[in-house]
Parts: sequence; C-alpha cells; structure tokens
Amino acid sequence: MQVRGPGNIGGVNPVNRVDLNRIKAAQGTAPVTGKDSVEISELARLLDCLSRVPDVREDKVRAVRAQIESGVYETAERLDKAISALLREL
Repeated sequence: MQVRGPGNIGGVNPVNRVDLNRIKAAQGTAPVTGKDSVEISELARLLDCLSRVPDVREDKVRAVRAQIESGVYETAERLDKAISALLREL
C-alpha cells in the first residue's frame, strides 16, 4: 500500500468504460438494449390521486353539521342533487 501526502497527489488515472453487454452475457442474462423503462405501481397511482384531493374545509363541515342537526339541510332538491352526483361518479 502506498500512502501519499497532500503534496504528492499523484497522476490522473484512466476511466475504464464498462461493457454492460459483456457483463450480462457472463451472467447469462439478456443484453442491454439502451432503453430505460419505469413501472408505476397501483399503490403509487392511488397515492397520486389522493395527493390531488383538496384539504378538508373544517368551517364548511361545521356549518353543514349544524344545518343537519337543526333540520334545515335535508331538502328534496339537495337530496336529488346528491343522488345525481353519486350516480355520475358510479
């Protein structure tokens, strides 16, 4: 082993190119084609969808809860609108 001080850094060493196809052939696997690919899992897709959901507006939730408790929120018009929206989602 040779230890060199800061005054004697040494020369430039060559960078050797790695031949991935030669390595793959030695391993008995398919050669490298030069194309990259990415696979996105279903969990990643779900997390992406969830990240787009807006934050809960606590003030709106409290106001609607108060209207429901007082009996003024549930009207036939609102119920029809909610059912229509639900059917569109399905």
